Amino acid sequence: MFRKIAIVGTGNVAQWLKQVLTISNFEVIQISGRAVHQSPKDADLFIFALKDAVYEEVLKKMPFKMNFAVHTAGVLSQDILKPYSENYGVLYPYQSIACTKDNNLYANNLQVPVCVEGNTGENGEHLFAFAEQWSEKVFKVNGEQRLSMHVAAVFASNFTNALYGIAYQIFEQQNIDWEMIFPLLQHTLEKAKQGNPVQLQTGPAIRGDMETIQKHLQFIKRNDWQEVYKGMTEFIINLL
Repeated sequence: MFRKIAIVGTGNVAQWLKQVLTISNFEVIQISGRAVHQSPKDADLFIFALKDAVYEEVLKKMPFKMNFAVHTAGVLSQDILKPYSENYGVLYPYQSIACTKDNNLYANNLQVPVCVEGNTGENGEHLFAFAEQWSEKVFKVNGEQRLSMHVAAVFASNFTNALYGIAYQIFEQQNIDWEMIFPLLQHTLEKAKQGNPVQLQTGPAIRGDMETIQKHLQFIKRNDWQEVYKGMTEFIINLL
């Protein structure tokens, strides 16, 4: 159903979609949000991959009603597209897509889960069949489920990565090889795959080891890191 694809956006998600769709033999045209008035009217599908805050501004510039339109946001309703197309929905890649040090985007394209939602059951099926052509993991989700997945991702990925940053600086300050922590992180991830992570929690807080906790706090010199440590420790203690 979809062969000629117009991607509106120039960020990481837009670039990644262009890459994976081109590899999958779709005809892809990429458009800057600022040049949306130059959009090809004959495109089968418009994919908007923009910052959440600019969607309304960009959509208002569309010079015609689109054949089919989707956005890629985690928290926006599909209905923001309703005034601009009779057929619309969401294609939400559930992955943090960013450039690596060698300037390559997330490369394992087929393994990125893609969540689809359509304004009708038929349109949902069309999007599902389309996504199956370039992802091995396609799921039907509604708007509330998509929002909940986005919140969960912030806890599990964004917040965790920020904590990795603290750990990295501690290793760097003590001149310790950062690679030494990788087996521990991998082990933690493997445990999480087994079921409820709360039931597998380890560390001084879950043991109630206050002596170790105090030694850690004495070691940590930065006040903001101390506050993070105290907050997480209190949270874990309350899991008991």
